[in-house]
Amino acid sequence: MKSNTYIQKITGLAIVTFIVMNFNSCEYFVRSDKAETIRTAESNEAISIQKNEAKLLVMASKNNLDVIKLCTIIEDEKVDENVKNLVEEIKNEQLTILAKYNELASENVISIPRYSTLKYEEIMTLKDSEGLEDHLKLLSTKIYNQQNFLDKLSDTTDNSEFKEMAQFANNTLKKSLNKTEKTLEILNTNS
Repeated sequence: MKSNTYIQKITGLAIVTFIVMNFNSCEYFVRSDKAETIRTAESNEAISIQKNEAKLLVMASKNNLDVIKLCTIIEDEKVDENVKNLVEEIKNEQLTILAKYNELASENVISIPRYSTLKYEEIMTLKDSEGLEDHLKLLSTKIYNQQNFLDKLSDTTDNSEFKEMAQFANNTLKKSLNKTEKTLEILNTNS
């Protein structure tokens, strides 16, 4: 009989131990699932932010390359020397910005375009147009677009390198826009 009560006590103890272990094990898995869900959500958010940063940088660089191409087209036209000088300054500023884009893209493993996305038809329309007003309006639009993409990038990112680059580029772009307006004024006064 002693062995019978002894077996019952051991069996009861084993059952209680088993229940407690299962309860703790389930609680561990529930906590683990919650932690995993939180980690996954944070990871997905970080990936989404990085994709958005990359997209905005790519869009800004496309407009940058278009501005450089437009400057080259304008430089090839027969225009006033003052206009050529202003356009050359804008082109050099855009090349400096492009170098910053390339550096930042390389550091953050982002692939940005290397060539202008201006369509052949756009280029031919510009070459066929009288004067430079259409050229300069498109140039202003591309600079303005670039500035908007950088503003969005600066507003959405927590990355200090992106913010610094956006600030530098936006300051330079403001100067470029002013030069474009000044060039338009020169053309309008000479007409």
